[in-house]
Amino acid sequence: MVVLKSVPDKTTCDLAIYLIYFLLFLSCSNVIASEQEDWNLRIQQDGIKVYTKKVADSRIDAFKATTMISAEYEKVKEVILDYPNYPKWYQDYKAGEILEQTNQDQIVVRFIINAPFPIKDRDSVNRVSVQQTDEHIKVILESAPTFIPHNNKQIRMTVSSGRWTLEKEDNQTRVTLEYHADPEIPVPSWVSNRYVVQGPAKSLSNLKKRLK
Repeated sequence: MVVLKSVPDKTTCDLAIYLIYFLLFLSCSNVIASEQEDWNLRIQQDGIKVYTKKVADSRIDAFKATTMISAEYEKVKEVILDYPNYPKWYQDYKAGEILEQTNQDQIVVRFIINAPFPIKDRDSVNRVSVQQTDEHIKVILESAPTFIPHNNKQIRMTVSSGRWTLEKEDNQTRVTLEYHADPEIPVPSWVSNRYVVQGPAKSLSNLKKRLK
């Protein structure tokens, strides 16, 4: 006995393909909506907004800080990549140094972060990559804790990564900093997470003043 397999007609195939695309669209939309909902506005002052969100397997929140700066974005980029001068405007940074620079778009930097006495200062090492178009600049920092040996003066942070996004808007620049770091300081998480809000707000305020 021969069994004939039914072959779906064109209409059935078209409906199946449409259903697959529709489900994929819903899935992507849900992911985007979820990412947007994760950020919670924590502070809004002097044209600066700071958001935070929980990070899986971390007691420290990630933050996103954004503001408009009345300066060309090339000038903003120049200040953001001037790592030795970070202590002049970035909150609680004691030092910044360039460890290696392959070219203008690939850099390795080290920061020393001030910690309140009697807690030992922290340091972080990051690989920096710069991506630029005519409309925006992205400065991406990836944690590289083993790039150089740590010393006894500071405790090396193993979690420290994020990105700057500079977007051209007429003669102004929209600056956004997203970052997540864990200084591993033995204090309650609510204390550390308070700094996650206050530190970025002060840093962006100082950056705006520096670029006036």
